[in-house]
Amino acid sequence: MPTAKKQTVRNSRRAPAAAAAQPAPSTDPRLIIMDAAERLCAEKGLEAVSVRDIVAEANVNLSAINYYFGSRNNLLVSILKRRGAEIEAERGEMLADAAKRKNPDLREIVRAMMTPLARWRSPDSPRWHALQFLSRALSASIPEIKREADNGVANFRPVIDLLARAVPHLSHDELCWRFHFMMSIEHMNQWDIERLQILSEGRCGGGDVQEELDRAIDFVVAGFSAPAKPAPRSRRS
Repeated sequence: MPTAKKQTVRNSRRAPAAAAAQPAPSTDPRLIIMDAAERLCAEKGLEAVSVRDIVAEANVNLSAINYYFGSRNNLLVSILKRRGAEIEAERGEMLADAAKRKNPDLREIVRAMMTPLARWRSPDSPRWHALQFLSRALSASIPEIKREADNGVANFRPVIDLLARAVPHLSHDELCWRFHFMMSIEHMNQWDIERLQILSEGRCGGGDVQEELDRAIDFVVAGFSAPAKPAPRSRRS
């Protein structure tokens, strides 16, 4: 069984301030490899990172990638599954109370969907590399990654059902449209806030993650609460 080589302290790159409070390093070779690959992909992009880059970063034998994951792309899919499951678990915990009610609160649902990634971006979070990996993975051209990301969309269907109870004036199609826009806003808020800073000449988006989250939630709730859009002529009977 391939084993991880003795871990060494790396001084070649300075970690971002948001990643300062890191948990204790894992001793599981599989997790060591995943964490190393995630760091590299977060900084360089998924397509730019080779197997040799990963084994050097993880300080493991070359055969360890095939032994634990079968291939480089399967390794990247494993990282995406790991982080996706963490986000889904956080959202599920926040949605649990809303799901028990006959008339769930719209704001509570929206907050549950948008909060986990915002937490990951907070200054005291150790998830900077995970957040950047997700950003790059969602736009990657690697077929296995795209397939996994597309498969994950099915996990949102119960949320659509929950939203249908919170805003019954909207059709299923209209809910899907507005949910899609909500997720786009969530992604922009986490990974592209610098454009807001440029647009506002530094007056907006100055690093207050809670303010950015609250403003996004207000906007999305207003969007879901807006009147239903009339069906296109082609769909009318």
